[in-house]
Amino acid sequence: MKVLVTGISGYIASVLAPRLLQDGEVEEVRGIDLQPPKNIDTASPKLVFLKKDVRDPNLADAFSGIDALFHLAFVVSPNVPYKQMDSINIDGSKNVFNAAAKAGVSRILYTSSIAAYGADPTHSLPLKEDSPLKPNADWYYSRAKGTVESFLNEFEPHHPDIKVTRFRPAILLGPKINNFFGTILKAPLITDLGEDAKVEWVWDEDVIEAIYLAFKKEKTGIYNVGGGNPLTWKEIARAAGKRTIRAPYTLTIKGAELLGKLGILNRGWAEWVGVALKYTLWMDSSKARQELGWEPKYDSAGAIRAFLKK
Repeated sequence: MKVLVTGISGYIASVLAPRLLQDGEVEEVRGIDLQPPKNIDTASPKLVFLKKDVRDPNLADAFSGIDALFHLAFVVSPNVPYKQMDSINIDGSKNVFNAAAKAGVSRILYTSSIAAYGADPTHSLPLKEDSPLKPNADWYYSRAKGTVESFLNEFEPHHPDIKVTRFRPAILLGPKINNFFGTILKAPLITDLGEDAKVEWVWDEDVIEAIYLAFKKEKTGIYNVGGGNPLTWKEIARAAGKRTIRAPYTLTIKGAELLGKLGILNRGWAEWVGVALKYTLWMDSSKARQELGWEPKYDSAGAIRAFLKK
């Protein structure tokens, strides 16, 4: 079997690719990205790197002989204009899926996000795979992930011969991750935003385990992948062994917006504070447990503790 991984130089691919390279049934892992991978075994004879842009109109050429696609390519932290971000994340994703279909790829495994559900007070919690997607227009990551999933909703009926599997991970933590939430957890003080909102976390290897199990068992559909046991920010601080400082939520939002405008805080992270942390984002991941035989190593608190021990 030959597989293709988009975003082979990204963080999630750095955890998934070793599993695929060690799989005796996988004879080739073809990775595409604009930069060669640095965090995986590039000496493996199974690994084939192609310098490709996901927006390449001739991308289907890269899929020759491929049996399964793992679409991971996605720019998470906005550091370019949103129009360019949409070109990469949304138009690029559409191009990847269409190229796979054109080349006759029979399986697509796409990593979406809990953000696709949107932070919305009308959600019934915990979120299930059939819960409505209400992506936030003023939270870029949510809007982009929701738009890609909407495209897949139209894509799948037109390509019934392709088995599509989607994964919606909670907020990711891992030993080498470098994101906004990791920065918050490493700070000497953690802001207590009150009891209204809770956050669900998940360990990176647990996410990869779910993806790998679905791949091996040829499962299709949508799977929530979260550690469970969401935490308030006071509970997050307790798990991290940190002190808290109480701050009104509106003041926190205005502070984040100001820091975003000044370029001190990445505007994407400012949006996380302004929208995502206002409401609880918590999923029911029992479907992955039942159908995949998946069991996370860490719950939300365990993922935080494991992250800070690295």
